Amino acid sequence: MIRCRRLSLGVLSGMVWLFATAGSGWTEIRRADLEGQRRVTEQDWLQLKLEVLGLRLSFPAYRVRIALDAEQRISFEFLASSGLAEHLRAENRSEEANKLLTYHATGIRQQVEELLKAEFPALWARYDARQDFLGTFLGPGATWDSPPVALATWRRNALEWAP
Repeated sequence: MIRCRRLSLGVLSGMVWLFATAGSGWTEIRRADLEGQRRVTEQDWLQLKLEVLGLRLSFPAYRVRIALDAEQRISFEFLASSGLAEHLRAENRSEEANKLLTYHATGIRQQVEELLKAEFPALWARYDARQDFLGTFLGPGATWDSPPVALATWRRNALEWAP
C-alpha cells in the first residue's frame, strides 16, 4: 500500500515537472526571432505611431483615434462616452462645452506636434496645423446599434458645432 502511494506520488510529481518545464518552452519567444530587420515606409511608421498615440490619449470617458486621411492630413476622431456626450449635448454651444472640446483638440494637436518634431523632422518642417490637422467629435447614436453622431468638428484651429 505504501509502495503504491509512493509510486503514484512519484508519477504525479514527474507529470507536474514535465508540464511545468514543457509549457515554458512552448511559450518562449526566441531572441533570434526578434533580431530580424524589416523595412517600413515613413507613412506606415507614422500611421502606427499615430494609432499608438490615440490609444495613449484615450480614457474611459472617451476614445481617441488618430490617422492619416485620404488627403494625407492628420485627423482625429474623439468618441465621447454616453455620459460625456449627454453633458456636451446639454451644454451645446455653451462656453463650458467650447472650452472642453477646444482643450481636447489642442491637447491632441500638441501631442501630434511633439511626435512629428521628435520622430519625423522632414515632415515637421512642412507641417501646418491649420491645414494639416483636423478632427471630429462624436457621441453615441440614439440606439445601441446606431452609428455615432457628430457633435462638432475641429478645422483650422477652430471648433465648429454640428447642425
